Amino acid sequence: VATFLFIIYPVSPSPLRHHSELIYSLQSLMMMLLKALFACHFCALNAYLLVITNAMPLESNRREMLGKTIASTFGMVTSPGWIVPNAALADDTADTTNSAPSFSSYQIFPDSSAKLDPSLKQMSPSDLTGILAMTDTNNGESGGGTVWLGEHHNSVKDHQLQADFVRRIHERRQRKLGDANGNMSVGLEMVQVQFQPVLDAYIKKRISAQEMKDRVEWDKRWYWSFEGYLPVFEACRQLNIPLVALNVDSEDLGLVESGGFPNLPRDRLQKYIIDPAGFAQFASNPYYKSYVDYVISPSYDLHQSMGILKTTITGLQLEEDMSFSRFFSGRILWDEGMASNAYKWTNANQGGLMIGLVGADHVKFEGGITGRYQRMATDRKLNCLSVILNPTLIDTRPSGSVSMMTNLASAASASGTDGLSLQLRYLKQGVEVGSPESKDGSNTGGVLALADYIVVSNNS
Repeated sequence: VATFLFIIYPVSPSPLRHHSELIYSLQSLMMMLLKALFACHFCALNAYLLVITNAMPLESNRREMLGKTIASTFGMVTSPGWIVPNAALADDTADTTNSAPSFSSYQIFPDSSAKLDPSLKQMSPSDLTGILAMTDTNNGESGGGTVWLGEHHNSVKDHQLQADFVRRIHERRQRKLGDANGNMSVGLEMVQVQFQPVLDAYIKKRISAQEMKDRVEWDKRWYWSFEGYLPVFEACRQLNIPLVALNVDSEDLGLVESGGFPNLPRDRLQKYIIDPAGFAQFASNPYYKSYVDYVISPSYDLHQSMGILKTTITGLQLEEDMSFSRFFSGRILWDEGMASNAYKWTNANQGGLMIGLVGADHVKFEGGITGRYQRMATDRKLNCLSVILNPTLIDTRPSGSVSMMTNLASAASASGTDGLSLQLRYLKQGVEVGSPESKDGSNTGGVLALADYIVVSNNS
């Protein structure tokens, strides 16, 4: 297992900014490997993997390289989506709003008392759908805001859940509000803001799904299986729900990664940072350093140890590893930009609800998109709810601190939630991390919940 992981990982997809998503994407492959061990000699398989990997030509798109390596090794994966079949890109999909929910749902209750004992409470899928639909307000109108569905980009189960939620929330809002499209949209991390006209054309049925894929340069700029997201796209097209591009343009993110914020012209920076004062203040929150130390710094360290910091997101070769400062700048531009684009839509569409489809790393522990959107939306009294889909230990622990086998064991547990870290504690000001005082629960400054809710597929 270790040999497989460390041979494949260094040639992982193009500069990954979500190492945990890659590790999660390997889970299904690891299970296949474990089965294969009963039928072949492990050493022979290792040798073959090494030959295949070393024979691969260097490419700027590491996601593509990983996909090719897996396909060459196992001979059973023909799609970049790995576990997603290459189905035809159809224009319609079945309506599932009347079918039984295929998931279990839980609410997280954080605990900042000296006990530091957070808990999960199971709730009915219907109750969760009602909360996420944001229709049950005192005046009977929609309060509006965002629902962030934290996904694993390669997970078929996650995308099935997303499509299911889109349909069920739309049905609830349409019935309660009487609006044809439910006054809602779906925001996409997968598509960069420069391609918004393409998404509009697709929803208006002027172009096909295949044309949309080509025009947003999906394989170049995202690469995770397009087919995996197709049920979501089809549902939005059928129900006339706008798709909204959220992500920062690669060209702009690459400039920040290579030269910091001063390297990005002001007019282009303003596309993503619409609240400069709030953006600067956000880093001074008492919890933010704990968030960075727990989520972003370990991610940088792991990227560095794997040797994947010598290129920017656009594939530009750097003379030395990207500094943490520039890695960090790229990460917060990504989060701030997506939060800003979501805010623009909800601010322009009174009472409107955006369902944001983004990586779980951007959602967890409030320091990414969710906290940034909340900062912008406070004055407008817009809601912000977060959901992690099919979470694993790797999603809730610092980068590199969980072994693959431990992660697989947790994911295979009866509830799928065993051992998850449900909150991140931060200390009162003046209390040093690792000091004897830090171990005293009374010195807790507060806690950051993993998310508001957790959803686990039942079919696993």
